Amino acid sequence: MKRMICLGVLSLACLSAAAQAPDEAAVNAAVQRLNAAMLAGDAQGMKAVTSEALSYGHSNGRVQDQAAFIETIAGGATHYRRIDLSNSATTLAGDDAIVRDHFSGTVESAGKVSEVDFDQLMVWQKRDGVWVLLARQGYKH
Repeated sequence: MKRMICLGVLSLACLSAAAQAPDEAAVNAAVQRLNAAMLAGDAQGMKAVTSEALSYGHSNGRVQDQAAFIETIAGGATHYRRIDLSNSATTLAGDDAIVRDHFSGTVESAGKVSEVDFDQLMVWQKRDGVWVLLARQGYKH
């Protein structure tokens, strides 16, 4: 009887891990789509992978909603020339996901080109089968 219970628990654990793999890949793909849209200044692309309730926190403490975040980039006030992510870790919790990583890039703002280097925490939410960014906070390490 103990063997049957152990096998049942083990089977459920394996099924749960197998179910997480596609969602983790989908979250990571959404992160890449967001970065590509930011690099291209693509308003529709950014809107497609962000929540209307987005809270986008910058490493300097400034916080933007979805409209301000998209307008800043698509409107040309900020232009990302390079975005590199490293040390990425994705944790799933049902229809939510937490992504932590290191963000480095080259950005142009007000005619000045600068390098940025910080860590970020992103909260993604699965809505109608699509992963969208709900919150993001950059922070200096």
